[in-house]
Amino acid sequence: MTRLLTLGLLAVLPLAARAELPDLPRAVSSFGAVTVGDHLYVYGGHAGKAHSYSADTTSGDFHRLNLAKPDKWEPLAGGLSVQGTALVAHKDTIYRVGGLHATNKKEEKTDIRSQASVAAFDTKAGTWADAEPLPEARSSHDAVVVGDTLFVFGGWQLNGGSTNGRAKWLDHGLALDLAKPKAKWQVVKQPFQRRALTMAAVDNTVYVVGGLGEKATDATVNIYDPKTGAWTTGPANPGDKMNAFSPAAAVLDGRLHLAPKDGKAYRLTEKKDAWEVVGEFKTPRFVARMVGHGKTLVVVAGATEKGMQASLEAVVPAAVGKAPEPVKAAAAGE
Repeated sequence: MTRLLTLGLLAVLPLAARAELPDLPRAVSSFGAVTVGDHLYVYGGHAGKAHSYSADTTSGDFHRLNLAKPDKWEPLAGGLSVQGTALVAHKDTIYRVGGLHATNKKEEKTDIRSQASVAAFDTKAGTWADAEPLPEARSSHDAVVVGDTLFVFGGWQLNGGSTNGRAKWLDHGLALDLAKPKAKWQVVKQPFQRRALTMAAVDNTVYVVGGLGEKATDATVNIYDPKTGAWTTGPANPGDKMNAFSPAAAVLDGRLHLAPKDGKAYRLTEKKDAWEVVGEFKTPRFVARMVGHGKTLVVVAGATEKGMQASLEAVVPAAVGKAPEPVKAAAAGE
């Protein structure tokens, strides 16, 4: 009877109140992640040292974890090895969009190429199928679904060699109507050129948060309204300048949350005019992903100064947030 009562209690506790979540089978950053129902799906990623790319360090693994009963990761049929990819869900289908593929072995000269590949995974049948490819190869971007439309913004295009001076920065986004089987991608103007950004869909609008421009990080938050085609801006990505490099975003209870490099959990205020601190993760990370499940934020893998991470961490956001502390100015010479 005691065991049954314990199991019943675990079923209603938020993830943050349970035992630690199981690590990913492989430590990665720059991967795709999405939830469908209670399941968290993770695809691909970079498993090597920072700025070191090869076929050995680029993952094509695909796994899922049942967040309602997070005992162990279930391996699924993977495919193309990519990092800097986006994973989104529409109904029972998951779409893998673009990414960066390495063709060289570890001991060979770097040869990395952005991909135009888009693939659809049927979560019921457990099978992949090719979907409408991107008009041009793209990586280090992000994507979201609003209604029946898949939006892609940001990123760059690499066509071999290394990243040094060989990138084409993309100046437009794309949209695809997933309700039409033979639909083609439509170009959407974007008022920026950034990569290593994050995206989320809030109140039928698209938020594009932070990222890296050609010369520096950019804390701008751009907001796109699909109904009008208009772009506006919101409150800047919170924290110092490095917080703007590949933060993780998730929507929970209809509110946008961020988990940037400083390890704090931020939430956009109800008025959408500022950020508030609603929690803190034990392991600050970046180039990670975050999802919302029930009343819980779950941050997944990513990188720290010590290297790639496999761990997951859950936080229940505070009902009442706190204003973030002012960013300290760098000391002279820093």
